[in-house]
Amino acid sequence: MTETMKNGVVGFAAAVVAGVVLATAAAQAHGAKKALGPGEMRASANGTALWQFPDKRQLDPALFGTPDKPLNVELLPLKMRLTNAAGTAYTTIAKPLMFSNRIKMTTGSFKMTVADLTAKDGKGSKDRIAMDARFVGPKGRQFRVVMNRLITGGGDHPMFGGVGTDVLMHGGTGIGTPLVAQEFSYITAWGLGDVYIDGNKVDERRVIHVMVSERTRDDNFRIGFGVANPDKLEIHLAMPPLKGTPNGPVASPIPTGVMLPNGKEQPFIHVNFYGNARLEGDRFYPPQG
Repeated sequence: MTETMKNGVVGFAAAVVAGVVLATAAAQAHGAKKALGPGEMRASANGTALWQFPDKRQLDPALFGTPDKPLNVELLPLKMRLTNAAGTAYTTIAKPLMFSNRIKMTTGSFKMTVADLTAKDGKGSKDRIAMDARFVGPKGRQFRVVMNRLITGGGDHPMFGGVGTDVLMHGGTGIGTPLVAQEFSYITAWGLGDVYIDGNKVDERRVIHVMVSERTRDDNFRIGFGVANPDKLEIHLAMPPLKGTPNGPVASPIPTGVMLPNGKEQPFIHVNFYGNARLEGDRFYPPQG
């Protein structure tokens, strides 16, 4: 190779290196996201959200049958079902729960990164999560929920090591409540986290279930018996009145500060995020035409 060619190669290499350095600096300056690693997914939302109040969820006859031919009793016991006056059909669940069409439209933001590295439950799970959800409550207070610790097993159904990706949930699957339609979940996770209201921590080690799934609510944000729009995303943040302890979860209402018409405080948080919902790192989303 001639000296001129050598100088040209060296000059080209130097230019490439300089370009990489400049591009990296520019990306950092503009807040570029870190590249996703093996098993990682990232979800976010910013804008429209909804708060769910307790309600008596209607029962899908295709899933629960009729009083003379009940179905999936192991998923929803008969004592938890109400019937019509004639006793010929199930109507709603017996008491209000957190799967509801009594809602308050609000706003919020959601950021989460997960690593699904372990398929089975167990203490040795290598799954990881970092989640930060912020939203306005029904009375205008500022809520924040942070989760960075997974529950990697011990539930009454598989938890996929804490994080499951690309799995069927709810409905008749036996994983999660049957009061939500069976849906394809791109990310599903269970963990423990802290709750803040107006900047103050009000509780910790709360049990949290989060999902990024097909959209089960319609354009009017009503929830029915099936998947409303499989091509759109729905992000769920569900926090039952349970708190984590070294001996397992115990019943404990969340101090939401939201007073219900019966004079009692709402003991759970269930919020869905829709505004600018995004999912990165999943091989099934966006759907292929």
